[in-house]
Amino acid sequence: MPWTNGQRLQDGKYVIDKVLGQGGFGITYKALDVKLDQTVVIKTPNEYLSHDPEYDKYSNRQRG
Repeated sequence: MPWTNGQRLQDGKYVIDKVLGQGGFGITYKALDVKLDQTVVIKTPNEYLSHDPEYDKYSNRQRG
């Protein structure tokens, strides 16, 4: 399920601001790193990819 504006992640470390875009791989969010008071971008894979046998391959490719 997509995250919503104002949603807090990782025990409040990040606060979702808005969706920047979405495509075939996943959703990109603009968020605030509360501790650093800096804007960050968080990319998440689409939920359906987590059921794909090659999920780790997709996830590792996005980190690099």
